[in-house]
Amino acid sequence: MSLLLRACFRSLAVVSVVGGLLLAAASVQAAELKLAHFTSSKHPMDRLVMTPWSKEVAKRSNGSLTVRIFPGGALGKGPQAQYKRAADGVADITFGLQGYTSSQFPRTLLVELPGLAPDAVAATRMMWKAIGDIQGEYDRTRVVALWTNDKAVIMTRNKAVRTLDDVKGMKIRTPSKLQGDIIKALGATPVSMPVTKMYNALKTGVVDGLMVAPSVIRSFKIGEVAKYYTVGPFANTAFFLAMNRKAYDGLSAEHKKIVDETSGEALSVKAAGIYKKAGAGSLAGEKKSGRGEVITLSDAEDKRFRKALSGVRAATVKALSGKGIDAEKILAAMGG
Repeated sequence: MSLLLRACFRSLAVVSVVGGLLLAAASVQAAELKLAHFTSSKHPMDRLVMTPWSKEVAKRSNGSLTVRIFPGGALGKGPQAQYKRAADGVADITFGLQGYTSSQFPRTLLVELPGLAPDAVAATRMMWKAIGDIQGEYDRTRVVALWTNDKAVIMTRNKAVRTLDDVKGMKIRTPSKLQGDIIKALGATPVSMPVTKMYNALKTGVVDGLMVAPSVIRSFKIGEVAKYYTVGPFANTAFFLAMNRKAYDGLSAEHKKIVDETSGEALSVKAAGIYKKAGAGSLAGEKKSGRGEVITLSDAEDKRFRKALSGVRAATVKALSGKGIDAEKILAAMGG
């Protein structure tokens, strides 16, 4: 073979390799996803869930896919509209509570029934067992994660809750309609408000108490205004990370695979575990410091509370049945 012919073959080989590399690069174009939430960047869900997830996505994609986090309502004030912001594409991904728009998520919020799960991790796994029954509620988005926080306690400022009678007549903040039903069953009046307004509401007496997970003692500084923390047979609160459907569909196949492999049940269980640890740590911190009193119900009072709450499940199932929702089927799928 002549030297000239060999040189031509070598040139063609180089062109082929370079062309292949250019085609490969073109197939994975750089993309940035905007993730919005309403809490501080110091909140444990930002520091320990969202930020590590964004770093993992960037690492796996060699920087071609990034998740930019906008905390503190930077892409829209008010936690109630978080899901709508994802569905409408105001942000590509949002973090929020289904309970703020309870009518949109009746199937998901069954996980908030009292006594259904012992802790956040168990409740989260229950949701994922029933994902086939509940994912239709997120039809305008793609679920990145679904989880619950640590089990709620009753937090009060002026009056300790040691018995069922102590709760009666109180105004207690609720994060969702179902937990409002729990409060009603205890003889109190539910007051719906977002977590961002709880501090001032308890401080000024707008409410007598809060039904909320103990992780807020630190993350929302509720420990500065609450004095008593009653642990009882209450409920967990559900959360979501939801991604705009068009934003997901617009990703390359490689980027979709990265999102899929780093999200879902594993990310959800991680978030639940962090909430569980944060809640236990917050209560332990109050107890150790003496700033707040952690109250554990006596056996007799625990039974009274459970009896008072025993009808909530049946009433919820009946109400959903009237709307054509087979709640018992979903609960069976959850294993509860």
